[in-house]
Amino acid sequence: GKNVVIIGSSFIGMEVASALAGTATSVSVVDIIKVPFQLVLGEKVGSVLQKMHEDNGVKFFFERGIKEFVGSDGKVTEAVLSDDTRLPADLCIMGVGVVPATDFIKGSGVEMTDRGFLPVNKMMQTNQPDVYATGDIVEFPLFSVGDKNVNIQHWQMAHAHGKTAALGILGKDEPIRSVPFFWTVQYKKSIRYTGYGPGYDDVIVHGDLDAPKFIAYYTKGDEVIAAASLNFDPYVARLADLMLAGEKVLKSEVQSSADGWMSKFEKLTIKA
Repeated sequence: GKNVVIIGSSFIGMEVASALAGTATSVSVVDIIKVPFQLVLGEKVGSVLQKMHEDNGVKFFFERGIKEFVGSDGKVTEAVLSDDTRLPADLCIMGVGVVPATDFIKGSGVEMTDRGFLPVNKMMQTNQPDVYATGDIVEFPLFSVGDKNVNIQHWQMAHAHGKTAALGILGKDEPIRSVPFFWTVQYKKSIRYTGYGPGYDDVIVHGDLDAPKFIAYYTKGDEVIAAASLNFDPYVARLADLMLAGEKVLKSEVQSSADGWMSKFEKLTIKA
């Protein structure tokens, strides 16, 4: 068994932690935030998932960064944190986000954002109509948030991008219309997420956080803009279908029960 230090506690970091827990000698997660998944799922849900990992032996070191890695002969032996805590480390894994590999496009005439992403239209075209771009490197108009340009790094969305771009190249315009939907399985428990949550101002949770079996609705104003669930299928998938159809779920519909909006899905199914 090895001592593993993981830097970053979002989906990549925590998937790796769950895969190694029980086989590694130790699994330590370091991050500058307060709970895992905080930036996407918030503190309430993140705390539940933290306990799930801790119950499987994972240790967390939050509100701290990495000061240095110590080793010899080309091999790491310790990770030193910003508060001088020293963690034994045979393997260190970074899961702290990505930078788009688009430097080669600079000077080509294709528009880029300050962060290096490529803005595209609904057909996945850049400002150069014959140049298409898809996947993690693009900012594309997401219809469920009023066609605001967003960057979403997940293969499900890249798959939809590719289909739209391919049809456009063939002269068959079919504007991108997809709802973010992703999932992860950790310790044989399914975590699902749909929608686009940045900017949410409230979280409404139904179910049992201790079980854990719950759904969390992320709202902005009077509208549900995203949802996450653990062992609460198929609510998130059905909400994704509603969003894809252009239907809105209101905050008032999820205040008192988890399924206050489900009749909308049933009507949608009947229409289909």
